[in-house]
Amino acid sequence: MKKQKGLPVRQAGQVVLILILVMTVALAIGISVVQRSLSDISTSTKIEESSRAFSAAEAGIEQALSTSGNVNVTFTENQSSAKVTGGDLIPAVPEAVRQEALEFPPLSKEQTAHVWLADYNSTTNPPQVYYTQNTLDVYWGNSASDKAALELTLVYYEAGQYKSKKWYLDSAARSSLSNFESVTCTANYSLQGYQCKKTLDSLPSDMMMLTARLLYNTTSQPFAVQAVGTCGKDCSIPPQAKIFISIGTAGQTQRSIKLFQIAKVAPPYFDYGIFSVGEINK
Repeated sequence: MKKQKGLPVRQAGQVVLILILVMTVALAIGISVVQRSLSDISTSTKIEESSRAFSAAEAGIEQALSTSGNVNVTFTENQSSAKVTGGDLIPAVPEAVRQEALEFPPLSKEQTAHVWLADYNSTTNPPQVYYTQNTLDVYWGNSASDKAALELTLVYYEAGQYKSKKWYLDSAARSSLSNFESVTCTANYSLQGYQCKKTLDSLPSDMMMLTARLLYNTTSQPFAVQAVGTCGKDCSIPPQAKIFISIGTAGQTQRSIKLFQIAKVAPPYFDYGIFSVGEINK
């Protein structure tokens, strides 16, 4: 065998292959470490940006709440910004067309929704009557499997006294067990996304407010009311809610917050106290 100085040719070739293999493994490990480090840095950066974007969105909402009327606010702080839109009172009172429904964010079980039917800014007692129709449409629920029942309480003024009237509504499939008024839930209504609908009729003339509470549901579900008729103010419930949408931005990350605000809500425990059948004794 022909030899060179040092190692034989065959052994020298094997050493080169081993060195290349070692270098390849080391390079792969190095690239993996670099990629992991870059991934960790990218993840931590995104988490930080997400936190700053969400904080900016919250700050934008706070600033918008301190501004009366419609808002279009741009908020900048700590290398982040937020743009807030909304603030108009809804549902708006139309002319010669039906008023849009007042739709609430999904309600959890036992959570209460509050709807004004009188002028909540009135300085008189009782408040000035606003909604004068004797019918009102209510919608609730969006699950065919987790069907929600509905408890409604109407507060009205009659013969110098505040009085209340209640409805307990449930789907026809369960009403025989709950002993509630049966409602056919078809999910085929002009207001999309709702399983059940009830038209309240023969309503009293001086209505003040309506409260609603979902029962038996395990998931949060929506609730809405819609005025009946096309005669303008008399066929509309008072505009009483605001929706703010705040989009916070930090770097390449955006986070949004949607806030539903309604004016002067009566505490839900009133259903068990002020509007109870018996007297209240302290």
